[in-house]
Amino acid sequence: DPRGAARWLSVAAMPFVKTQLNTELFKRDGAKEALPQDIEEQMMQASFQATRNPPRSDVVMVFPYKTHATVRWGEAHLEEEARGLKPPSERERHLMETWQAKRGTVLHALSDSGLVLFLYYSRDRDEIFVRVAADEQHLRQVAEMKRYKLELKPQYFSAYAEYKNDYVGRRELNYSDRCVVSHIYKTHTDEEGQMHYPQSGAIFRTCDRIRLIDHIIRAMDHNCAGVDIGQLMHDGELMHYFPMHENRRLHDMDKDWFKCFVSGAEIDKVRDYFGERIALYFLFMSHLNKWLLMPALIGLVLSIMQLFPASWDGVEKHTTFAVCVGMGFWAVFFIHFWRRTAATHALKWGTLGMGKQLEPTRPEFVGVSRINPVTGRVDRYYPWSERIWRVLFSASVVTVAIIVLVFVICVLMALRHIFHRNNGRLIFQIINAIVVELMNAVFTNVAKWLTDRENHRAYSEYQNHLLAKTVVFKFVNCYVSLYYIAFFKDKQTLFTMPMKCAYGGDCLKDLGSQLAIFMCVRLTLQNLLELGLPWLSAKIREFREKRSFNTSLFYSTALTVMPDLSQAERQSKKEDYDVYEDMDEVLILYGYTTLFVVACPWVPVVALLSSVLECFLDQKKLVLLYRRPFPVPAANNEPWDTAFDIFGVLAMMTNTGVIVFSSDAFDGTSHADKALMFLAIEHMMILGRLIVSFAFPALPRNVKVLQMQQAVMVHRHLNLGGEEDDHDTRAHAMMTTQIPAPF
Repeated sequence: DPRGAARWLSVAAMPFVKTQLNTELFKRDGAKEALPQDIEEQMMQASFQATRNPPRSDVVMVFPYKTHATVRWGEAHLEEEARGLKPPSERERHLMETWQAKRGTVLHALSDSGLVLFLYYSRDRDEIFVRVAADEQHLRQVAEMKRYKLELKPQYFSAYAEYKNDYVGRRELNYSDRCVVSHIYKTHTDEEGQMHYPQSGAIFRTCDRIRLIDHIIRAMDHNCAGVDIGQLMHDGELMHYFPMHENRRLHDMDKDWFKCFVSGAEIDKVRDYFGERIALYFLFMSHLNKWLLMPALIGLVLSIMQLFPASWDGVEKHTTFAVCVGMGFWAVFFIHFWRRTAATHALKWGTLGMGKQLEPTRPEFVGVSRINPVTGRVDRYYPWSERIWRVLFSASVVTVAIIVLVFVICVLMALRHIFHRNNGRLIFQIINAIVVELMNAVFTNVAKWLTDRENHRAYSEYQNHLLAKTVVFKFVNCYVSLYYIAFFKDKQTLFTMPMKCAYGGDCLKDLGSQLAIFMCVRLTLQNLLELGLPWLSAKIREFREKRSFNTSLFYSTALTVMPDLSQAERQSKKEDYDVYEDMDEVLILYGYTTLFVVACPWVPVVALLSSVLECFLDQKKLVLLYRRPFPVPAANNEPWDTAFDIFGVLAMMTNTGVIVFSSDAFDGTSHADKALMFLAIEHMMILGRLIVSFAFPALPRNVKVLQMQQAVMVHRHLNLGGEEDDHDTRAHAMMTTQIPAPF
């Protein structure tokens, strides 16, 4: 195939990989000799014509080439022998031959699928980097085959519709069956020179190109390679697989970080670059920031009023009750209105009503090969009858861990009493907060180990089971001691020792001081570790590679210069980003903010500052310290939305209980009357939630109407094969520049 040969030799002109390509990349069916010189010259001439304007490389695959940089391997043995490299052992030789055979199979499959490959060695020549690209015509063919949805122009309500190529029609039917729809798709241009004259392939955003190339690599459809990325990474035959960063876009988002990641004013930039899943996380953070403004302002005013006891004592009871009711409504309304915001943006991004998507297999998944009864193709399978025993084992471990945790918390509360008698209350509160964070970190690793043992195939299944384990443990670990101080500490005994709240028996002040220490310690440690660990690990890897390069790869002389890493190799040294960890941090912060806000009205102020700081640090991690993640389509943040909703209901009940049972607002009232008051306030808030849900449904009415309008527009202009009945809309869509109004 001349086109396939041109694609292979688009990299053969590079002198540093030509030798390896002659022996490795052109071996077919066990051939031992390189291609004849005249055939190779013809291929190189064809490749020169094919690579004058090569497509942009969007995805990188990193294959292992040698077991170590100091091992001699490959055809360039004279050069490597001159550099003092050692010959491989028998085990290393066998392993590298296995890598070579598997790598050749994968590269042949990628080339046969029509992808454009650019290969080169790493700096230490122990890895092979393959930058994968696809031309526009190939992307269009796969998009039509996959029924990939693209955004239409604003004249068509910016709807999302399956991509279709133009069909000129049949001559014998007088071209009555023609379908010309290419002009209705929106073009995405970000270069000044292309704003009015976009390229023909501009209908694909970078996220679209990455998703389509990933589909070509993984799928077993026509014109696809059918490479099992998860199995390759599990077997160690593929080291990394990631999309390339675009430095100009990163710089643009980094410059406007507040609008993109904090306020959400330019959240579309985040979505176009990182995909909907990560964009929804930052959109949620911007929603949280906006909703925290009012509680933070009120809490700041109340905190200032508390500095003047003469004016505060007269309004304390009424103010505390108002804060209880107000924050109760805030907690139960927050997620409801977030769902409305998420639905609005999901419609704008084309993911509203998106069904369950087929997810790629996790590299850690282990299963037996079988014929899939649905697709009829070979895949890996792990029966639920074997997984159920591991799930039960995980549940037993979590139950035992929670029982042990409750005992540890009781011991800590007893130690708190001993420290308090010796004027060491502040020291103990700091120690208690550090112990809480350490136990969170330890159990997170235990939960990951348990979930890994359960052997889930898809990442969503893995995430759901991991969240179910960690949220219960962390709720008990982070908040049970605060519940004890708020409801059970005063006038109780623990291990035969009488308990009493600090500050003259004022449990709310005691609760506020412990909560303040918890938040300060958590924010300090978490933010330091969040940025410090990835940065430190990157520096350690860089130091080790530099030492290995200077001492082993070349003779150490004063003139030895360490070459710079390529852009792809620099990105391969970074860590993988996981939005799960950031959502977990925000959930714990949300609990600290809402559960006991009646006792600590200043908490929303700290939460707002920490939320903005979290957005800034997460943005820096994405831009500087992590590889670009694959864009994942999503319509919401589930299961996190449900977790936040549950926390909101618990916050409503907790604040109502604090104001009714623990404060002096209802002193002199019997326990029965207090219980009735608690139920009345709680049911009032639930009724308010129901009324608001009816008046403002989770799916806004304007969104529902627009969704139906978009469906009609797609059916009229795409499914019916043209727009003969709507010449004005078609003419407007075909215009490349706006016609100035006449004078």
